[in-house]
Amino acid sequence: MKKIYSMLFAAAVIGFGATSCSDFLEEDNKTGETADLAYNTVSGIDGLIQSAYTYTHGWWGKEPSLGLAEMGSDLFYFGYDNKQKSMLKYDISAEALGSNTADNPCLDEYWEMFYAGVDVCNNALKYVPECSVIDDNKKAAYLGDAYFLRALYYSQMVALWGPIPYNAEPVSSINNNPVRVPEAEVYGNILADLKLAMENYKKANVMEVNSATAGRACYYSAEALYARVALYAASWLGANAVSGYGNLYTEALNAATDVINNSGAKFYSRYSDTWNMKNEEATVNTENLYAVHYSNTLTSGFDNCVPYRYSGGGTDEYNSLITRTGYKKNGGSASLLMFVSLWNNGCDDLGNSGQKNTQVFWRVAAGKTTIKSKMTGKDVEVGKYYSPYGRGFTRYLPSLYLWQILDEIKETDQRYNGTLLTSYRIPYELSQNAAKYPKMSEQEFKDYDEAYAEDGNYFNGGGVAIMYSLLDGNSDEGKALQEYAKDRFRLQFAFGGDIPVYTSGDPATALPTEGGKAKSDVYGDARYKSEKIEGRRSYPGIKKFLDDQYEEDYPTYEISHRDIMVLRLAEMYLIKAEAELATGGDALKTINQLRAARAITGKDNSISGTVTIETILKERAIELCGEYQRWFDLKRTHTLIDHVKKYNAQASGNIALKHYYRPIPLTELESVTNRGDVAVTQDANGVLQYSATQETMWQNPGY
Repeated sequence: MKKIYSMLFAAAVIGFGATSCSDFLEEDNKTGETADLAYNTVSGIDGLIQSAYTYTHGWWGKEPSLGLAEMGSDLFYFGYDNKQKSMLKYDISAEALGSNTADNPCLDEYWEMFYAGVDVCNNALKYVPECSVIDDNKKAAYLGDAYFLRALYYSQMVALWGPIPYNAEPVSSINNNPVRVPEAEVYGNILADLKLAMENYKKANVMEVNSATAGRACYYSAEALYARVALYAASWLGANAVSGYGNLYTEALNAATDVINNSGAKFYSRYSDTWNMKNEEATVNTENLYAVHYSNTLTSGFDNCVPYRYSGGGTDEYNSLITRTGYKKNGGSASLLMFVSLWNNGCDDLGNSGQKNTQVFWRVAAGKTTIKSKMTGKDVEVGKYYSPYGRGFTRYLPSLYLWQILDEIKETDQRYNGTLLTSYRIPYELSQNAAKYPKMSEQEFKDYDEAYAEDGNYFNGGGVAIMYSLLDGNSDEGKALQEYAKDRFRLQFAFGGDIPVYTSGDPATALPTEGGKAKSDVYGDARYKSEKIEGRRSYPGIKKFLDDQYEEDYPTYEISHRDIMVLRLAEMYLIKAEAELATGGDALKTINQLRAARAITGKDNSISGTVTIETILKERAIELCGEYQRWFDLKRTHTLIDHVKKYNAQASGNIALKHYYRPIPLTELESVTNRGDVAVTQDANGVLQYSATQETMWQNPGY
């Protein structure tokens, strides 16, 4: 593969007159006079900006980016069929694995994707001012988009790789000698871009999210990202690390405060409404500050695509781990598939005796849309509810630590029920189909609806078929619950009991349980011999990304049209609190303002005591788990190694100082002429120490 940095970019991914992905995916690159002509038309310049946004589809809402941004942290383990296990247990090299989908970090693909996105932004910054057929107002809005997106893409790259080649102009010739720019300089460029984005959005009067087109940024999007980037740089490099910006914590504090006070964003009184599919659209969700937009039309992947890769001459597709269903069908977000367990094909105990793959969940054998009710003898239509809990993948499961900190707040905070899926439900008419649970009854269903219901949350409706409990299954309370559950529903404890999810009640040693030949040693009860209910495949899920509304024309649920919020109001409170902690402000007051918004009606959800960075990280875990930030949070606060060793036994044995940076893809290093070894080290906090002028393209230490 030719290295992406030295490839011949031009207006690159967009074809003349493009109005949708399907129009430009196979267009030739535009250079010279062709570009000058194409981008002096309304359709050409509109397409150029649209293309700049399409690269967001490769990161937000996709599987391998979740691995890079959330996993290998303290909040999640990898499940049975995870496709990035080597990376998540920190056994990773710089090797590019191409089309491998069995175990691939996709770092080379993201290196290419982000640089391609940056180059489209650079072309926009060149051609938008020169375009004579659009007015100044539209020019300003488009320049705001280009500056915002360039900052967004570079913010992801510098957080992953540290010093990187920085390109501020369209690439028009091969560069075989790229130079890695110091992190502080990259952060300075990003902050400068965001200031320019804000200036242009203000000039164009594109201020609030609801004044922007779906999936487009606005003034407060740029200011929110400014707050995040300033905080990242301050906590990772130091408060005064970026020349010309003074105290970066103060910058973050001021920006976050302005967004909170003036953006128009507001919390829902019911936390679950933040994630309700009725509110998924970027311009509708009241908490959203910027979201990656996915079209509701899923029949063509082109509408929700990532452009083709440059590395194969502009015709190669990105790895299917990123595209999920390819370029020509059902493009969209895969987030709904990533955090739920193997409920289909792993629930033989919940179907009629001997009826494999005809469980009582809304999941039927191939080609069928109904399940016959043993209770009524009638067919129960389930086709339109196909896979409400995802598709039975087992990619990521919550760590014992995440489950515990969510459980701590369940009596006062809506985020427990709004985040954690602790029970799987079935329709009452199918309850008697579960031959191994003959005591399922109408009254049982009513009791559990009352006990577990959260207003408006679909996933707490129906009757209990599987329940997950944080109790020690061997405790007296656990044994009592086990006795109650017998013949009523399948019960799995966090640890102990017949079917534990984890091997231990200690977060430092707990691992997802694994089936084996001696299954009775793991599960005890002979009825649970199936390895498909081991902890790696059967566990409490994260529900906030699941699709909770069903439509006749959207039956398969192998992908979702949910817009993915990249920046939202709650994060601004967390940024403000962390900045106040660093500058002497009232961080506790700010945290409690957020917790008040998340409180169960009538409950005191406030905390007291001294706020530390651990207080902040815990609150960020509760609020932002699964939202592409946790690995970066632990990195930038220099707590990655400590938290992994305390809370993630899958990764604790391998993690080392070098893992604060991802390796530069080997394909990049192999195709430059200035590759060399330099004296680069890491300090005790993990930050690279090296000469500011490095004339060689070097690998991060340890790789």
